[in-house]
Amino acid sequence: MPKSFKDECFDTMIKPHFYFTSTEKIAYRYCIQSIAKKWATYRQRLWNEFYDPTMRREALVNNVPDDVPRDQWTCFVNYRLKPSTVELCMKNKENRSKQTIPHTCGSKSNSRRRHEMYLKTEKKPSRGMMYIETHKRKDGSFVNNEALTIVEQIGLNMTQSNAQFEVSPNDAVGKVLGPEHSGRVRCMGMGAAPTNTFRNVRSRLNRMTISTNSAGSSSPITVAILQEKINNLESDLHNSQQKANDAESEPTTPFDARRSAGDSNGHPRTNI
Repeated sequence: MPKSFKDECFDTMIKPHFYFTSTEKIAYRYCIQSIAKKWATYRQRLWNEFYDPTMRREALVNNVPDDVPRDQWTCFVNYRLKPSTVELCMKNKENRSKQTIPHTCGSKSNSRRRHEMYLKTEKKPSRGMMYIETHKRKDGSFVNNEALTIVEQIGLNMTQSNAQFEVSPNDAVGKVLGPEHSGRVRCMGMGAAPTNTFRNVRSRLNRMTISTNSAGSSSPITVAILQEKINNLESDLHNSQQKANDAESEPTTPFDARRSAGDSNGHPRTNI
């Protein structure tokens, strides 16, 4: 699918109907990944429904689904029957069988789950909290002993580093699970990538370091100037309060009371 078509769909169908709390670049990445995931799921379901290993290629091509154009279905059948595609499918199946720790996410996205946890606790959930939440059953038990061991290690690292709400390559989850996969950040959902997630953290830390260094390297002259400004502001505030107190203590004549808002003809009073 050409990128121009994706850009057009994002600009004309998605942007006018949604408000993004993140940057448009992250929102675009999330939407494109979500569409790609749904598209891949649909293609796999379509193939599982119409593929028959006992049928020859010509019979598969003629077995066209009702809602798919014939030329597109022909290209799809040719793609699925290519030796390279068959080899890739077998490799993916083998890699999937090596996964020993299943998750309990279901159809709910991590982004939605994170938002629900935030509404419940009024705190942004860390990756460690997300890992725990997505590897527990409804009864509170973990999916297996390996998941329990990882959770215990995550909890230990969170305690030692005191970085419960940190999202960095060296946080509790990163230390236990190791390096991230290419283009993904575990437990953060679609749209999050090392380039936009960890870079933001590093930039915030760098700004904090620069601010700290700047404060620590301030000369005595700069400190004296700042202290003088503070003293002047405090003196001005004290004088203003004193004047206000003096004005309130002055007696008010009956004339001033009657004419405070204007004279008897409704004209405003003019002070000379």
